Amino acid sequence: MRRTGIFQLAVVTGLVVLGAESAHGVVAVAVRDADGPTHEIRVVNNHASPVRVYVQDAKGRMYSLGRVSRSDFRVLEVSEEIAARGDLRIKVFPSEATGSLMGSDDGIRSRDLTLGAGDAVNVWVETDLTRSMIQVTKG
Repeated sequence: MRRTGIFQLAVVTGLVVLGAESAHGVVAVAVRDADGPTHEIRVVNNHASPVRVYVQDAKGRMYSLGRVSRSDFRVLEVSEEIAARGDLRIKVFPSEATGSLMGSDDGIRSRDLTLGAGDAVNVWVETDLTRSMIQVTKG
């Protein structure tokens, strides 16, 4: 019994040290360059649960932008460095979604987006995910 508890503690410690996000293939990095230009991702969450917002670059690499509580609005930012890598996709998943983020259909995703200088993305997450919208506002 005691051995199992020590093993579980070791696994949890390992996940914390290595970053639990890496288990889902998501790069957990700061996506905002404090000195450089950024693109705003404006998220209105009308879903029944909190949502997690990601951006995927042209090579398929996912970056975690943050979490938006239910019935909340939040402005997230993507650095120009990431936007300059090519087309991006915005992906939003309810926090309760199970399984891999890469294969989950329990979220919304944009088509490929090319963001120019000053462009922003508006995301409305609805209770019925099929009614959610993603729109680019040209700057």
